[in-house]
Amino acid sequence: IICKRNTIWNNMTEENKNIEEQSLNDTNNNMEVHHHAHASHGKKTWKAYFWEFIMLFLAVFCGFLAENQREHFVEHQREKVLMKSMVNDLRADSISFSKMIYGIKQYNLHIDSLIPLITNNSEMNGNALEIYQQQVWTNLYYKAIYSDRTIEQLKNSGNFRLIRNTTVSDNIIKYDGFVKNFVISMQDMGLLDQWKRMDASGADIFKAVVFKEWMKERFKVEAVRLPEPPYFLSTDKKQIDTYINLLLKYSTMNSWFIQNAETAVKTAASLDSLIKKEYHLD
Repeated sequence: IICKRNTIWNNMTEENKNIEEQSLNDTNNNMEVHHHAHASHGKKTWKAYFWEFIMLFLAVFCGFLAENQREHFVEHQREKVLMKSMVNDLRADSISFSKMIYGIKQYNLHIDSLIPLITNNSEMNGNALEIYQQQVWTNLYYKAIYSDRTIEQLKNSGNFRLIRNTTVSDNIIKYDGFVKNFVISMQDMGLLDQWKRMDASGADIFKAVVFKEWMKERFKVEAVRLPEPPYFLSTDKKQIDTYINLLLKYSTMNSWFIQNAETAVKTAASLDSLIKKEYHLD
């Protein structure tokens, strides 16, 4: 029995050895197969690196072109938006300046009617109602309103570079320069000062209560009512002559100013037409 068990044990040991040897051989074979598969890639040649570089370069370059094209598109759209805004500003200027011009022309007509009525100071009390009907208008002052929001935006944010059309950009700059120098500056530094001097002189002659009550009635001519006598604070000849002189100076400056304002309106209309034509705006 012992001999039989030893024989069985030896047989099992031999079989295990065979199994282990077979497993080891399979593992070696697998390692050899894997080794050959890895070796099949080989080393990259300079041509492979060159083509990889070309492909990478083309990808970056195409991306740059696409981004550049997108920026140009955005800028062109921004340019058109700014030109639409500029057209709106020009229309606002034309309306504002035209109303102002009409008001100042009426103002000058009242001055022309007032001067003969007060030239002879001894007749002022007899003409008091007519005098006040003309004089109340001299208390008004017509201010030019300049719509320069788009132009200021173009200058302050560097957006003038977006305007590719040099004719349009040059005309915008010329228009802005003319309005600021010959309309706004003339009014602020010349016309306003002259009006203040004239108004101060009239304040020593006419009673302000007439103007106050007239304003309450929304500037109706028939609403002008005489104050309690005496109708005037002064009818002194020297004072009246000084006042007439200031009226004439102010009227003359008004006429000069009107010419400049009318030129601005014509320039605005011309620039409006140019922008619409060049940018195909309605």
